[in-house]
Amino acid sequence: MKLGHGLALLLVVATLAGCGKKEEASSSADYAAAPSATATEAAKAGPAVGKRHIAVSHALTVETSPEKLEAAWLQAQLRCVEPQCELLSTTLQREGTHTPGSARLSLRIAPGSFAGYLAGLGTQGSIVSQSTEREDKTDAVIDTEARLKNLTQLRDNLRQMLNNRNAKLEELLAVQKELAAAQTQLDAAAGLRLALANQTEKVRVDVELRAARSIAERSILVPLVDAWHDIGLNLTRSLAALLTFAAVLLPWLLVLWLPARWWLKRRSIRLQLRSQSDKHERTP
Repeated sequence: MKLGHGLALLLVVATLAGCGKKEEASSSADYAAAPSATATEAAKAGPAVGKRHIAVSHALTVETSPEKLEAAWLQAQLRCVEPQCELLSTTLQREGTHTPGSARLSLRIAPGSFAGYLAGLGTQGSIVSQSTEREDKTDAVIDTEARLKNLTQLRDNLRQMLNNRNAKLEELLAVQKELAAAQTQLDAAAGLRLALANQTEKVRVDVELRAARSIAERSILVPLVDAWHDIGLNLTRSLAALLTFAAVLLPWLLVLWLPARWWLKRRSIRLQLRSQSDKHERTP
């Protein structure tokens, strides 16, 4: 087969790859175990057919004593053990003069391990709030798997075209360029599929640890104290803004003042000379 026919076949394959996103989806070599049903077939078969890919996330607020806050934060991290749990981020803010201590951490955990992790958090303090969100990622998974299948087929076809011994160098270079672009798109789709799998096969947990306030801090005078602190903070911020403005404006005033001073001096000299000239003309 001539490479001209091969390039025509490449265009047909690329067109099919663009139009076939909703075809029967199956994973790439890293994901494919068995082909999955298309979105149309799943709709015809009913909601019971096909696996749903749901991303679940929990937000928890745990209140503990100020002296146990950092220890509870460390224990929450130690309970996250791979591969069942993946720690995403952690932050700690120690208690200040006017600010209570707090800590945060985000993680992904296997659904079967979430209940045990939640019970462990309860031993470190009191869970004062909890919320759950669910997001259906099924359509995104099906589209990504279909794209992986089409791009894999396109890449394999391009590799076969490179083996054409009758091809010219320019044609081989063109095919090589298309092959590199297809491989780049395939890698991106594989990364997206991996991210979707991480979102749907594990549960995201965002935990906020905060120090419980004492009875004195909860008194009726606390709003007044906080207001006084806010007034002082706003005053210092205003003063800082004023100083910054003056520091920016002062050099420009100096630049404008020097020419203005020179012009006024010249104008004064001219007026004096004109006045003297007028006096000489009036003198008989």
